Amino acid sequence: MFYGRKNEVEELPPLTWRSWLVLVLFIVATFFVIRPILFKIPLPRLTMVKPPWLAILILLASTAIVFTHEVVHGFVGDDHIEPYSIVILIFALAYICVSLDESGLLSYIAVHVTRRWGHNGRILLLCFYALSAIMAVLTNNDVVVLCLTPIICVFSDTTGVDAEPFLIAMFIAANTASMALFIGNPTNIIVAQANNISFLSYSAWMALPFLGAAVAGVVVLYLTSLRKVPGAIEIDVNIRPRDMIRKIRQAILGTIILVSCLIVLCVSSFFGVAVWIVTLPFGGAMLLVDAAIDLYTTRNVSGAPTRISPSATIATDARAQPETCVTSTDKYTTQAENGIGRSMQSKAIRCLRTAEMRLPTVTAVLKRLPYGIIPFSLGMFIIVESLSEQGWTPRLAWLLKRMCPTTAAAVFIVGAVTTLACNILNNLPMTILFSRAFQHQIFAQVDSGTQRGAMFALVIGSNLGANFTLVGSLAGLMFQNIALQKNRNIGYFRFMQWCAPVMVFQLAASCAILVAELAIID
Repeated sequence: MFYGRKNEVEELPPLTWRSWLVLVLFIVATFFVIRPILFKIPLPRLTMVKPPWLAILILLASTAIVFTHEVVHGFVGDDHIEPYSIVILIFALAYICVSLDESGLLSYIAVHVTRRWGHNGRILLLCFYALSAIMAVLTNNDVVVLCLTPIICVFSDTTGVDAEPFLIAMFIAANTASMALFIGNPTNIIVAQANNISFLSYSAWMALPFLGAAVAGVVVLYLTSLRKVPGAIEIDVNIRPRDMIRKIRQAILGTIILVSCLIVLCVSSFFGVAVWIVTLPFGGAMLLVDAAIDLYTTRNVSGAPTRISPSATIATDARAQPETCVTSTDKYTTQAENGIGRSMQSKAIRCLRTAEMRLPTVTAVLKRLPYGIIPFSLGMFIIVESLSEQGWTPRLAWLLKRMCPTTAAAVFIVGAVTTLACNILNNLPMTILFSRAFQHQIFAQVDSGTQRGAMFALVIGSNLGANFTLVGSLAGLMFQNIALQKNRNIGYFRFMQWCAPVMVFQLAASCAILVAELAIID
């Protein structure tokens, strides 16, 4: 079925040893991103940041790729995908959302919902689902997981209710609602930028598929959790919502900035302004607001650091002095160099301590930003660029073209394939790879309706794929780690047992609605 005419196959670039090496290292790097390991020998832990760049170094050393071509092009991008602008957009929005979380606003809303509707477990399950969905639409899925996972665990500890159904409801809702706006998930940003989709156009196309998936998800989840959620719950009345608000000024101004950002994004869609150009000033405004309020509230705080006693310095010098015979000149030179080094280190420590005392909110938010996504995403962009140059992306484009004879087939097949691919490759590298394939000239030969259907089906798959297994997204890995820190062990198969039935109905509903939209519009 998938073998086309001979002349089409001959158009594909030939595969070489470099092609196979790039493919193998891509698979290995993705595996270690999903399953970081700690070697028994003294080697650093392979976190999500390191595998892609280790693979790139091997490819450069073996001459499989060239720095001035694949590496540079993977960072700069082209007219369709600009990796650096995606990183700027993610961090501008992340700062606003994390600052809102630091103010206590999100915790206030969650605790208020718990106290208002928490006496009935099944109603509270629906409330947590709705709350997670609303928060994910306005912020993103990672912020919801970071904020609500600890709150649900504390709620479980104080009431004795099993946290598992509520955690699953929160996670499913967050990853479903993240497809509504393209700021909800980095994968949405990649697809939107690759296809020059405006904020308003994206929202118009994905609103109904999101609602269909959300309704299907809550119905299936409610039916499957009836026996596991108690009807009545005793709520601790000593926990008051207003106690959750730590910084009222940041909460109010942060809400205004976030809402203003969303409004300007809608308006800018009519003028063709790049999204990162819109979001960056709002992220900077939130930073300035936090800094100004911090400086005002800590104006009477002393920034003097703890002094280092001379005796301690002398003792350190004595312990550090080697037991060898040196000339007096060498001795004084060594002492001077040590003194300069200690002085610079001491100044750096004083600056950091002063910043933490005078700018507590800014430093707290900056510490929580997802810095690992910068080297990870750029590394994966470079590897996917290498796959394209070595002939693999054209082959994926050719295969997808054969699998998508009609618009309806494209939506359902791409939706299903990308959902499964999320749980093999993780959703971010999967989205980068498929976006490149859809941009290839081979897939561009299909009609515009099929291209549009495949593109939005990729959005659906990259979001709902996270509701299949824990390795489907970085949010899933983060969710598992936070749950383990709170003594909640939701294993791989247990998570799949909860989420897989929900995801199947969500995928069917959202794809069916997307097909109907395409049929009406086209």
